[in-house]
Amino acid sequence: MVRDRRQKRDRHALNADGMVLCNPRDREAAHRAQMEGIATDDRAAVTCRKCLALLYGRDKARKERE
Repeated sequence: MVRDRRQKRDRHALNADGMVLCNPRDREAAHRAQMEGIATDDRAAVTCRKCLALLYGRDKARKERE
């Protein structure tokens, strides 16, 4: 398997089940993200555009319900 040699990696957000938000159906992707240290529960550290869009959308939906 080819190792990714990029110096700066996107940080992905995890959902409540420990799955990567931008790819919630792929358990292998979630495992790789956790093992490579690019998955985080810290919202401020997330840099993945897809994860950020999902986080903002979820927050917007919560605010609209209140």
